[in-house]
Amino acid sequence: MTLTLTDVRRIASDVAQQEQPAVDVVGVTPREGSSTSAEVVFAIRECHNEPCRVVVGVSRQVSEAECRGAIRTRLRKRLSTRSGN
Repeated sequence: MTLTLTDVRRIASDVAQQEQPAVDVVGVTPREGSSTSAEVVFAIRECHNEPCRVVVGVSRQVSEAECRGAIRTRLRKRLSTRSGN
């Protein structure tokens, strides 16, 4: 079963709220050229150092738990890379 874009947005919002409450999901779109993956765009509230948005790619052909884990791992990595840690 393929997760819908709505499912991915819900999962990404849950992960962002748990991991980093100052991060919001701006949108979820299909990845260009793929019907089985999506890109999640996150915005960092009260951001003073660019980039204030990060994009995370995720497969939609996984379970909800796998999607949640992938988003969590990739969001953590993007945020740590962004801050220079």
